[in-house]
Amino acid sequence: MKKFVALTGIINITTGIAFVIPGSISLAGIEAPGSPFWLLLPALFLVFLGTILIFSSRDLERRATVVFWDGMSRVAAFFLFSWLACSSGNFVPALLGAADLLIGVIYFIAIPRVLNRGFFDILFDRN
Repeated sequence: MKKFVALTGIINITTGIAFVIPGSISLAGIEAPGSPFWLLLPALFLVFLGTILIFSSRDLERRATVVFWDGMSRVAAFFLFSWLACSSGNFVPALLGAADLLIGVIYFIAIPRVLNRGFFDILFDRN
């Protein structure tokens, strides 16, 4: 599980870097916003979360709550990407959202099993 969490952190960082490379999001079929701020904001968010996931993977027993809340943000991203897909008529964001949802569900199922702790105990950081 530690390797999976670290891998998702690396994917976050890579995706964040891709946001600032000109024309990269258009390859995914997503229209770039007019202001670069709207590319930098998610890029910084992804790099920050990716870094936190990598550090959390090193001591998953004590930092599982952080990973769980990242899972919550991935579920929220699923709904955001689904809305974007429906409003734009482009299915690529829906696929990206489905990948985020899958990662979040894996976090929610696997981490409690690996750590032998309850879902809500991890979510609310109860030992």
